[in-house]
Amino acid sequence: MAAQSPHLGANYDLPPAEIGFIDGVPHAAGFNDGYYNADNGLAESRHVFLDGNRLAARMAGARHLTIAETGFGTGLNLLAVMAELEAHPNLHLDYISVECFPLTASQMREAHAPFSRIAPHAAALRAALPPRWPGYHLVTLCDGRLSLHLHYGEIGSLLPQMDFTADAWFLDGFAPARNPSIWTGEVMGHVGRLTCPGGTLASFTAAGDVRRGLEAAGFHVERVPGYGRKRQMIRGIRKGEPATPDRRPQRLAVIGSGIAGASVVAGLRRRGAEAVLLEAGDGPGKGASGNRMALQSPRLTVDHNAMSRLSAACLSFAARLSDAAGASLGTGVLALDSPDRIAARHKIFRNQLWPQDLLRPAQADDLPQGVDQDSPGIFYPFGRAIGPARLLAHLTAGAESHTGFSVTDIAIGADGMVIAAEDGRRVEAETVILASGADLDRLLAMAGMSLPIETSYGQVSHVPAAGDLPGGVSFGGYLTPAMDGFHDLGATFTRQEQDVETGHSHNLGLLPDRWRHWMKASATKEMGSRIRRRATLPDRRPLAGHLGTRLAVLGGLGARGFTLAPLLGDMLAAEILGHAAPLDRAQRQGVSPLRYSSESG
Repeated sequence: MAAQSPHLGANYDLPPAEIGFIDGVPHAAGFNDGYYNADNGLAESRHVFLDGNRLAARMAGARHLTIAETGFGTGLNLLAVMAELEAHPNLHLDYISVECFPLTASQMREAHAPFSRIAPHAAALRAALPPRWPGYHLVTLCDGRLSLHLHYGEIGSLLPQMDFTADAWFLDGFAPARNPSIWTGEVMGHVGRLTCPGGTLASFTAAGDVRRGLEAAGFHVERVPGYGRKRQMIRGIRKGEPATPDRRPQRLAVIGSGIAGASVVAGLRRRGAEAVLLEAGDGPGKGASGNRMALQSPRLTVDHNAMSRLSAACLSFAARLSDAAGASLGTGVLALDSPDRIAARHKIFRNQLWPQDLLRPAQADDLPQGVDQDSPGIFYPFGRAIGPARLLAHLTAGAESHTGFSVTDIAIGADGMVIAAEDGRRVEAETVILASGADLDRLLAMAGMSLPIETSYGQVSHVPAAGDLPGGVSFGGYLTPAMDGFHDLGATFTRQEQDVETGHSHNLGLLPDRWRHWMKASATKEMGSRIRRRATLPDRRPLAGHLGTRLAVLGGLGARGFTLAPLLGDMLAAEILGHAAPLDRAQRQGVSPLRYSSESG
C-alpha cells in the first residue's frame, strides 16, 4: 500500500475576521474588544502613535523611515501616516505590519466611514488590498513613496523570521488581557531586535508586563498621558548610540531590460535612486521576456514550504502589478492533472484547505466549450495571462536607457564600477546589477565570478486560434488565450537549439489528447514560432541578492520570470538602497546567490 502524504488535510487558509459594529465602532467578537477609541479613532491614532513617536518632526527631516506595527486591523494608523506624508513630498516610507485576521475591503469600508478627512487615502488602501493569503504581501501607495509590507499570520511565528531595522514601532492590537499572544516577552524581544538604537515605540497600553518586557528588550520606557478616557499610555526609546547611516548608492546600472532588469529599475526609481538600463538589443524584452504572451502562476508545494510561500507572495504582487499596468489579458490559470507527477500533487491539494482565490479544484466553468473532463485539475484564480510588452513598458517608463549596449567589460573604477560596451561607450555607476538572463554567465565571468548557470533553448509555437479561452492553461507546458488570431503554446527545454518543426511537435505533444483535439492543431506549417535562451540554476530557484559590495544579481528565473521578477526585483532594489525588504529569512536565503558561495570564483 502506498504511503499517504503527511500533509493530507493541511490548512493553509486564514481565519475570517469576525467583527460587529457597536455605535459605529468595529469590535472583534473573538477578543471582545474594539479596534479603536469610540470617541475619535483617528485622533487616537495621531495622539498615541504619531505624536508618541514624534513622527511629524522626524518625517520633516528624513529621506527615509521605517515604521513597524503589531496589528494592522482597520489600517487606521496607516491612514493617519498617509495623511501626514502629504506634507513631506521627498520622504519614502516603509510600513511593516502583521495581522492574523485581515479584514475584507467591505469590512474596512464600514470601519473607515466616520473619517471623511482621510477618505481618499482610505479608498486608495482598500483598492490596493492584497488577497487574504497567509504570508507576505507588498502594496505600494502614495505614488510609490510608501511601501506597505503586510504579513498575514501569527505574530509569534512571523517576527522571529524577519530581519529589518525599524525607526519607530506602533504597538497596537487588542488589550493585553484580551489578546496576550501579541504582548509576550518573546514578541517584545523581537521588537527590540528589530529596532535601531535611538528608535522609538508607542502604545495605547501601559500594562506593567508590557513595560517590563520592553525594558528587558533594551528600551527605556515611560508612561505619559493617554487619549480620551484612557489615563496613561507608554512611549519608549531603544537604548544605544545611533549608528552613522551608511552611504547608499545613488546611481546604479542595471544590465538587461527584460522582466528582471525592468523590475529592479522600477524598484530603484520609485525609491528616488538614479537607475540606468543597459540593453544589448534595440529595446526592452528582446530576449526571453519578449514573447507575445506569458503566464503568471504559482509553483506551490503540498507542504507549502518557504519557496512555495515565496511563489505565492510573488504571484500576489505580480498579478496586481499586471492589472495596474493594463497588461492582464486573461484571468485565471487552469493547471491540468498532467503529467502524472503533477496529478499526484493535485490530488493532495484537493484534500487540503487553501484560500479559494489562490487554489481551488477546477470546475466545469473553467474549461472552454468542447473540452469535457470530469476532474481537470486545479484552478488558480489569481493567475494571469499577460502581455509582456505592456508590463515592461510600464516598469521602464521614463528610465534612462542605453540600447545596443553590448557589454564587453565590467571593472572597478575610481568612484565605482565602469561598464564598457563593444562600440566604445562607457557608463559609470556606483553599483551594478546583473539582470541579463541567458547572458548572465558571461557577465559574471567579466566580474571575476562564477555560478552554476545552466542555459536552455525555449521555443514557443504560435498556434491558430481554436476558441474562447479566458485564461491560461498549464500541463507541463502552457497555453495562452488567443491574441491576434494565435495562441502561444510552449515550451521546449533543450540544451541545444533544434529545428522549428521538431519544436512544434514537442509542444503539441505536451498537450493532453482532449486539448489537442480542441486545438485542431496538427498542421505545423500554419504555426509561427519564437526561440530564445533562458537561464536556470541546478535547484531551479532564482538568484536575487548581493554578489559583493558593488555588484548584485537577479536571474536564473527560468520560465517563471513574469511571476517571480516583479517582487524579487523590488526587494533587491530595497536591499541595495538600505530600505526594508522583509521577506522571511528562509525565503531570502533560498534565493540568495550565497547558497552557491563554495562554487563562486
